[in-house]
Amino acid sequence: MAVILLVRHGQASGQADHGLSGTGRLQSETLGTAFSRHGVSATRILTGRLDRQQQTARSTRGAAKWSTSAEVDEAWNEFDHEDVVAARRTVDTPDAKPLDRAIPRWSSGLHDHDYTEPFPAFTKRVENALRTLVAELASGESAVVFTSAGVIGWVAASLLGGGEPQWSALNRVAVNSGVTKVVVGSRGSTLVTFNEHSHLPPQLVTYR
Repeated sequence: MAVILLVRHGQASGQADHGLSGTGRLQSETLGTAFSRHGVSATRILTGRLDRQQQTARSTRGAAKWSTSAEVDEAWNEFDHEDVVAARRTVDTPDAKPLDRAIPRWSSGLHDHDYTEPFPAFTKRVENALRTLVAELASGESAVVFTSAGVIGWVAASLLGGGEPQWSALNRVAVNSGVTKVVVGSRGSTLVTFNEHSHLPPQLVTYR
């Protein structure tokens, strides 16, 4: 049996480069310390291209004292939220929570021509990323993937046999540095836990 741990990045700074905030770095270090304390190892470490994903990987890896190098795989990137918001603004007026209101339009599948990466293309990319990783893992290996809420939400929803409604619900509640566990065995890939974040004290629990 192989294990895949999907880690949501730490809280982003909100600046143009979308790197980690101070809270995000602390969340990542806290996770790495917890991994070390519980003897969690990583035979492979993967991260998307985004700064917040790679910075989370570096901070967690350092605190966990892992020697494994991180591999960058853009298949684990989050969907382009700027493109999703921009497409909605062409047909509607801006509001206080543009992304929250733009995501349902994107994921509905009714306006795919408005987006660089339509929702069906995003879900296919995520499924292919998981399928590729599963095929590459040998029994006994543990892979840790540093990615984002949308990606993790779709992995969880698809493994549970769900669709867009399930993804939408999971995407909204993903905690920064939360861990989702998938085991791979003779019966295929199975979701074991979603969004586990007991490593965080209450003051470090954030969702953005």
